[in-house]
Amino acid sequence: MSVRSMTGFGKARGSVGDGWSADIVVRSVNHRFLDLTFKVRETEAALESVLRRALTKRLARGKVEVTLRLKRLATAGAEIAVDEALLEALLSRLQDLSQKYPVSGRLEARDLLAFPQILSVESASTDFSPEELVAVESLAEEAAGALVAMRKEEGKLIEADLLDRVDFLKTKLAGLSARRDEIVRTVHEILRERVKVLFQGVEFDASRLEQEAVLAADRSDVAEELSRLSGHLEQFADLVANSSEPVGKKLDFLSQEILRELNTLGSKARDLQLIREVLEMKSEIEKVREQVQNVE
Repeated sequence: MSVRSMTGFGKARGSVGDGWSADIVVRSVNHRFLDLTFKVRETEAALESVLRRALTKRLARGKVEVTLRLKRLATAGAEIAVDEALLEALLSRLQDLSQKYPVSGRLEARDLLAFPQILSVESASTDFSPEELVAVESLAEEAAGALVAMRKEEGKLIEADLLDRVDFLKTKLAGLSARRDEIVRTVHEILRERVKVLFQGVEFDASRLEQEAVLAADRSDVAEELSRLSGHLEQFADLVANSSEPVGKKLDFLSQEILRELNTLGSKARDLQLIREVLEMKSEIEKVREQVQNVE
């Protein structure tokens, strides 16, 4: 499974049994989790669970909007509901008024349209057969497949960009690793020189001073950070290139760990070149983190 983006678009159109045609449109953007939103008519609410089942099979992350448009191929029956109790009350009231005022107590059929409380048009119930439910799910899977295909295409660009950036970080790290002994010696010398300047004319035990300088240099050693960074970068590249499942969350976590190690490395730095290299690597890993936010 290659890296997949979380942004994309997919659609499908087809018949649903003999009585319906359907259009399903799926759009997705970045999100930490899988967040599905459905736009269906109230009479078709029973299909939401079918759509959800189809989408969760194919997607792991992203804010996904699913729109379903069903069109009935044959004219559907409708029922006219009449509130006869209300109609009788109205006629009775009009009869009473006609005896006191010049008001007719008769109603024409068209007059009933002025009282929406009396007349209502109710669509025939929408009950979907098992075959129609299967057809809707099949169309939803087709739309999801189109969305995934677009995500994969964009994912290829993201994958190439991430691997290029990781290679850049590896190159920088190799340079730091090659200079590790030099960095430690530099720290050692800096500490010795500072002590001499601060305590000129003061008698010191040379061996004790040397011991403290070695301990301070050891605390400034960056070997552990370099080793962990190397491991994190190798794991990151392997996940990008070879993972068989969605890796967005893992890559996000790893990029945070890499940044944490770089911060520690920077806090230990007593070498100007090391500080510059760490700042450049931190800038690069921030770009990686931004890109990872779009990985499923």
